[in-house]
Amino acid sequence: MQRSGRIFAAAPWHARCGLQVGSKLCVASTISASAFNASNICWRQTSLYAPSAKRYISLKSLFTPSPPTGATSELVRSRRRSLLKPGDLFHPLTKSPIKEMREKGRLIQEHGCCPTCVDETSVSGHAATREPTFECPSCGYPTHCSEEHWRADKRHHAEMCNHLREANEDEHDLRSGRTLREFEFPSAQLPEVVVNLTNWDTFLYTRSFTNLNSDRSIRHVSKVLTYPITIGATLHQYSPFTLNSGLTPEGLKSLTALRATIKEHDLARSDKELAMQQVPLRIFVLGARAEAMLPPHLYLQLSYLLPNSPIHIYFVGPECIPTSEETRSTIIVSSRLALKYHKGYFHDAIWNFAPFDPFTDVFFLFSPGTSHPRSRDGWRPTIEKLLETKCAVFATGFHERDMRSDVAGLEEDFGDKMDWLLNTQPNPFASLKRDFGIRNLREWAIANWGIYGFRGKRYEVQSKQSE
Repeated sequence: MQRSGRIFAAAPWHARCGLQVGSKLCVASTISASAFNASNICWRQTSLYAPSAKRYISLKSLFTPSPPTGATSELVRSRRRSLLKPGDLFHPLTKSPIKEMREKGRLIQEHGCCPTCVDETSVSGHAATREPTFECPSCGYPTHCSEEHWRADKRHHAEMCNHLREANEDEHDLRSGRTLREFEFPSAQLPEVVVNLTNWDTFLYTRSFTNLNSDRSIRHVSKVLTYPITIGATLHQYSPFTLNSGLTPEGLKSLTALRATIKEHDLARSDKELAMQQVPLRIFVLGARAEAMLPPHLYLQLSYLLPNSPIHIYFVGPECIPTSEETRSTIIVSSRLALKYHKGYFHDAIWNFAPFDPFTDVFFLFSPGTSHPRSRDGWRPTIEKLLETKCAVFATGFHERDMRSDVAGLEEDFGDKMDWLLNTQPNPFASLKRDFGIRNLREWAIANWGIYGFRGKRYEVQSKQSE
């Protein structure tokens, strides 16, 4: 395989001094359990490319600093009083001992709707929906307008109640005041240890996540690691995506090109001349939202999967902001990992990132909603530029319907200009948590539930047979 020619003009890389990373990555020390609001995230299926259609995924309050050194004893006693025991995690939302949960319950009551009323309206044609003021005694969420409608909703009892109960307990656990030991992540992997990327269980075991002692802990961790590990699992030489599991021949070509660069990085460890010629692996995350607001050191878990590769991650999107306090556009996380943030549309800023090379550049779109009616026109110029680069593009979806809608839209708009790299399939590194819509608890989403890939079509030169 020969390297394809670069397109566009080169742009320089400006690095600034950043964070010092120790040998032990302890995320728990920077997490306030009372502020960890993972399940209170309002999710959206549409892209930030359509401001009028957005539903926010905000992780701004996910990680907050520890209290100052001079914190008063009264604050310490207050936190101890708010501690919930492991067996005392279930509470009806409006009667919860935690203020944030009570506010969420009231928010659902004010803006939600009774699903039984909705069903009756669709049958009769007369709008008669009422607010869900009745809290389900099994899951603790305000789900219906009355006990009568709650009892009549068989779908709720069969499909939704158990998941809502799980979400209720998970959210109370994150705010319980306990030390979240599950967020003490391992550091670099020993060279002789091979990581198994079959699924979350094998990955967490072979990467020595020793503090995950329950399914709830694994759900907490998967919520924040789904983004870096989905990227790493796609690019890794032991990726779960193979020709026997949805990868197309064109997809194998694209991943082989990227892995050739990763192999060069491995060889450069023992070759000084090759080390001086290293080109970093550039990962572009377009339409970045929640993934851009995660603490930068979480992306070290991606760097540990590709330990010898210099990695530059570019977060690009209209709301691509690391945190409300962060003012830098570049964060140096380690000697081999840099994060860059560009607030704007990719198709407007493409000259800031060019040239592109399929051997070193790859794009990820996390639940972009490229075919949603309100965002489709906004995404179209970006997709056109992506196809011109001939670089691999991998995208995810909240659930099967969301993902297949995006794929159908891409086929309709660009079917003759693109090759499929990875057929639609469930992502083994999807979040294990369900997020529920405030307005309708029947609407749910799982971050990065499924994954697929595509690339601009590459044309083969063929000789014309003489007649």
